[in-house]
Amino acid sequence: MSTRCTSRLVVAALVLCLGALTLVACADDEPSAPPDGPGVAEALQGITRTLDRRAAALRAADEGAFLRTVADEPGLSGEQTTYFDNVSELPVAELSYRVRRETLARDGGAYWAEVTASLRLEGYDDAPVTTEDRWRFTPTSSGAFVLASTTDATWEADRLLHPQPWDVAPVEVRQRLGVLGVFDAGSVTHAGTVLGAVDDARYDVASVLGDVEVPDVVVYVLSDPRLAATVTGPGVGEDLDAATIAVPADPTQPTGAVASYRVVLDLRVVTQSRDVLDRLVRHELTHVALGDRGAGAPLWLTEGVAEYVSVRPMPPSERRLPAAALDLVASEAPSLPPDEVYAGPDAEAWYAVGWWVCEFVAATYGDDMLWLLLDELDDGADPEDVLPAMLGLTPTQLAQRGAGLMRRTYRAG
Repeated sequence: MSTRCTSRLVVAALVLCLGALTLVACADDEPSAPPDGPGVAEALQGITRTLDRRAAALRAADEGAFLRTVADEPGLSGEQTTYFDNVSELPVAELSYRVRRETLARDGGAYWAEVTASLRLEGYDDAPVTTEDRWRFTPTSSGAFVLASTTDATWEADRLLHPQPWDVAPVEVRQRLGVLGVFDAGSVTHAGTVLGAVDDARYDVASVLGDVEVPDVVVYVLSDPRLAATVTGPGVGEDLDAATIAVPADPTQPTGAVASYRVVLDLRVVTQSRDVLDRLVRHELTHVALGDRGAGAPLWLTEGVAEYVSVRPMPPSERRLPAAALDLVASEAPSLPPDEVYAGPDAEAWYAVGWWVCEFVAATYGDDMLWLLLDELDDGADPEDVLPAMLGLTPTQLAQRGAGLMRRTYRAG
């Protein structure tokens, strides 16, 4: 069975607006001056007040107050009602909007401005997840501003934006202790199965990892292409069964501290047997539980460890191996694979090679050696130095031992 997973994929930027401990909209702490002209400062203040009211209405689940911040434009009210309904289903801990005042641009009597929305999910995010967009605001007869458009196709075309699924189209949110599932109309019928699999997997993974805590986790199962596009990107393609997404705490440091890990499951996997789903979910939750531990280690180890953990609750006779893995180690001299092969045509087989290298390490030195290797090989340490010191084996010898154990296990003679 292939897990074909991608771990630690950065897909969203995060910013915490200082002082926004509840639901407020705020300008930058030391912003650039907005464009000159009569009424610009007043417009900035008016737009900020509108976003304050918008955030407060979302927190209070007051749809009427929320829609009073929205202009009566064709299609806009329906779009914003959908957004309100989506957010109302989420366990919101913090929500704020920030106007980037230097981006304020007059458009007749209206203004365009870039707005940063920061949303933290209670129990699931260590910091708010930030999304950016360019919105148009128009004045009312009372002098207040209302949101008139959330679409600027030209501006969006020049940027890599990372909206959350609930920003885009209707979602169905289901929650069980420790698991927040985000589905849509085409996938929500599988919510019970998915939440059950993740719930069970959290205990299975924790039992293998020992004192490593498995945090509460957000899981996406999305059939609508508009929604699926929000959680795809480099390394998360149509042929993947699942992925673990790392959301950075600082958008300027995409490989730095992580605010949240989220798991994406493809709908076709969810509809397969429960054994397949369970193994896949355990693999992904291993990445979530380990977090940034070993983040700089080679993929043969990080993915091999995830596979090793994923099969532990299974009887050995049910731990399926892709036939291509045996063909691979038979056709070329075993070696520890470079990271790039995990995105290549033989990735499925290389996952199995990493798995059986980890099986050899655990069988020979104990499980704890796997976690020690993650620590020692973090941040790009050279396996040519680390492995002889810790295992008494060169990388080639370790690959040979793992491949040999795989062959003996799955092929008589």
